Amino acid sequence: MRIVRAKKGQFIIIAAMLLSIMIISISTVIYGTVTYYRQERWEEYVTVLDSIRTSSQNVLQIALANYSKTSNPNVLRDYLNQWIRDVRKAYPGFGVDLSFSLAQGVHFAYGVSVNYNLGLARTWNQPLSFSASNATLNLDLASVGLTGYNFSSHVFLKMRIRGAEWYSKESKRYVSIYVSVEKEGSDPVNNLQKSNFADIKLDGVSSTFSVKRYYSSTYSSLIYEIRVNSIGAKPLTAEVTLVDTRGIQTVSYTDNVLQNSD
Repeated sequence: MRIVRAKKGQFIIIAAMLLSIMIISISTVIYGTVTYYRQERWEEYVTVLDSIRTSSQNVLQIALANYSKTSNPNVLRDYLNQWIRDVRKAYPGFGVDLSFSLAQGVHFAYGVSVNYNLGLARTWNQPLSFSASNATLNLDLASVGLTGYNFSSHVFLKMRIRGAEWYSKESKRYVSIYVSVEKEGSDPVNNLQKSNFADIKLDGVSSTFSVKRYYSSTYSSLIYEIRVNSIGAKPLTAEVTLVDTRGIQTVSYTDNVLQNSD
C-alpha cells in the first residue's frame, strides 16, 4: 500500500509538472504571436503614414508645376480633394479620415515673404523670383485610434539673378547672366542642365545660349553662368525662364545689365 501510494504521489507530481510546462509553453507561444501581430500591424500603420506624407508632397509638387504654367488658382485644392478620395479607396480597412488646410496670406519662408492664395504663390519678373505651395494635412486612423495627427508639406523653387554683364571687347562680345537656384530648405539645386533653362531673353528677344555650372566665391553660392554670344550692343534687360526637374517654373528679370571693363 505504501508503494502504491508513493507511485500515485509521484504520478501526480509528474503530471502537475507536465501540465505546468504545457501552460507555460502555450502562454509563451500565444504571447509571442500576439506581440508579433501587434508589431506587424504597427509597422503597417507606420508604412501607411509614411506613404501618405510622401504622397502629399508629390501632390503639392505636381500642383505647383501645373500652377506655374497655367496660373490656375484652384489646382492645388482640386488635386488634394481627388487625392483624399484615392487614399480612402486605397486603405479601406484603416478608417482613414484625411483633410487639409491651405496656406493663406503672407508667410515668411526661405528668406522671402510669400503671399499665398489657396496654398499657392509666385513672384516673377524680378531679380529674385520664386514659386511656392504650402498645405497642412490632418490625418485620423480609426483602426489604431490615432487622431489629430497633422503635418505640413511645402514645395519651393527660387531663382536669383546675381548679376548680368556685357563684355564688349572686339574679340569677345557676349553677355553673361549669373543665376543661383534653390529649393525648399534653401538647398542649392545642382543638377540643372541647359534644357532646364527654357528661355533666355535680352531686351525681350529670345537668344541662343550656353550654360556652365561652378561654385563662385564672389557670390558664395553655386552659380549657373548663362552666356549669350555675338552681342553687338549692351542690352538693357535680361530675362531667364527656368523649369526645374520637377516641372516647376519661375521667371527672373533684371534691368541692370552692366558693362564689364575687362
